[in-house]
Amino acid sequence: MQDTRRRFGLALGLAFALGTSSAFAQSWPERSIRLIVPFGPGAFPDTVARIVGERMSAGLGQPVVIDNRPGAGGNIGTEAVVKAAPDGYTLLLHSVANATSKGLYPKLAFDPLQDLKPITQLASVGNVIVAAPSLPAATVQDLLALTRKRPDGLLYASGGNGTTSHLAVELLKSATGAPFVHVPYKIFGQALTDVMAGQPDFVAPNIPPTVPTIQAGKFKAIAVTSAKRSPLLPDVPTVAEQGVSGFDVVSWNGLAAPAGTPDAIIQRVHAEAVKALNDPGVRAKLTAQGAELIGSSPAEYTAFVREETGRWTRIIQSAGIQID
Repeated sequence: MQDTRRRFGLALGLAFALGTSSAFAQSWPERSIRLIVPFGPGAFPDTVARIVGERMSAGLGQPVVIDNRPGAGGNIGTEAVVKAAPDGYTLLLHSVANATSKGLYPKLAFDPLQDLKPITQLASVGNVIVAAPSLPAATVQDLLALTRKRPDGLLYASGGNGTTSHLAVELLKSATGAPFVHVPYKIFGQALTDVMAGQPDFVAPNIPPTVPTIQAGKFKAIAVTSAKRSPLLPDVPTVAEQGVSGFDVVSWNGLAAPAGTPDAIIQRVHAEAVKALNDPGVRAKLTAQGAELIGSSPAEYTAFVREETGRWTRIIQSAGIQID
């Protein structure tokens, strides 16, 4: 009898909680929503957040306010979201940095998989492997052949340990066994300048800001890292097209909320985000940036984030990558 009462009490408690959550979600949002971007203004994630957030504001009937919180590879802004109330009024501009942080920062104050609730993947953009025009390599296979001829291998620059410009080449090393040697830079602009001058040998920056230098003849484009060719560089083949099957590295962004955010609110945010991505004006602005627009479901995005986290954690651990 006592056990029956306990089960009945639990059922009533669950029904009350669900009812309260549903009622709250129906009235949400009643004030502005803060979208924390864990990177500085002007970066690609910030651009995505501002373009999509502006359109979502119209659909939600409340402002989506961008709050830039850069630092520690995106962890400062992410931690602010993790610690926020799970009420839908604080969201995260989620990124590939959240998938790499588990391997790069073993002492994080939060768990990026358990403490965040993925909502949808918004957009992704690939990197492009570029070199000075004087480098005697025009394809990925040329790079592989050249690095094996050199006693110390080819040198590649990056924007620092754990960045996509670093991890993209580490994945290529893992897939091919090529003896590329990493040269990390604290100032990425200097890395690009040095590669233009011929030393280090190559670099793999994001595509959009690199296009003008390619078009000006200062860089030779060897391959894009995404699974599909970039609309900004339609004549540049992918790494996969050049013999490295399944190769796919992109900088992706999405939306996430603190764990415990009601599912009804997650679904509402998802619906408005997808509407924003389907808006012709939004599509035009983001595709002009070379972005591929996604709009995945919460379940699809959750599975994608877990897969990305596992992949990058394995690469990071295998390569012994550590944050300086």
